[in-house]
Amino acid sequence: MNNITFRVVDQFPEPAFSALTEEAFSDYEASELLTDVANEEAAARSGTPNATDEGVLRIGAFRGDVLVGWTFARPEGASHLYMINSGVTPAERRQGIYSELVRLVLEHAKSRGYVAVLSRHAANNNAVIVAKLKLGFFVSGFEYSEVYGPLVRLTFLVTELRRTLYRSRSSPIRRAKRRDA
Repeated sequence: MNNITFRVVDQFPEPAFSALTEEAFSDYEASELLTDVANEEAAARSGTPNATDEGVLRIGAFRGDVLVGWTFARPEGASHLYMINSGVTPAERRQGIYSELVRLVLEHAKSRGYVAVLSRHAANNNAVIVAKLKLGFFVSGFEYSEVYGPLVRLTFLVTELRRTLYRSRSSPIRRAKRRDA
């Protein structure tokens, strides 16, 4: 991760960001139908005022002035921060950039009083799921998206007290030995 700097930005630089997202997700199968759906939904929203960026977090990872990774998160309700998407250029993967982006999101969440950081991932995105599990996220559910297929939901509880509560509520149980036996 030598010479990588991380910066909170108001917007990701264009056209670098569009090129990076194309490169970062190049291993995903292209879908004409998904493109049509996204275009139709964007057109339907075009007549409405832009959604506010209040509370949005954009962090870029830069090698010099070159954007090599990013993460984008926004508030979900009053107490959760939802990591919407992240990516790292393939040439820079497996060097800790993604994990550092996540750590910075967790620091941001803690400093702003969020109780949890949430994310959803393609069920076969093992590298990202494992990286987040190592950082203290846990699997909090599964869902099926008409856009992305099967997804794994991950949650990071920001405070130790909430993590203790989670462990007490989610601990496996077994039958107790009967006292009269």
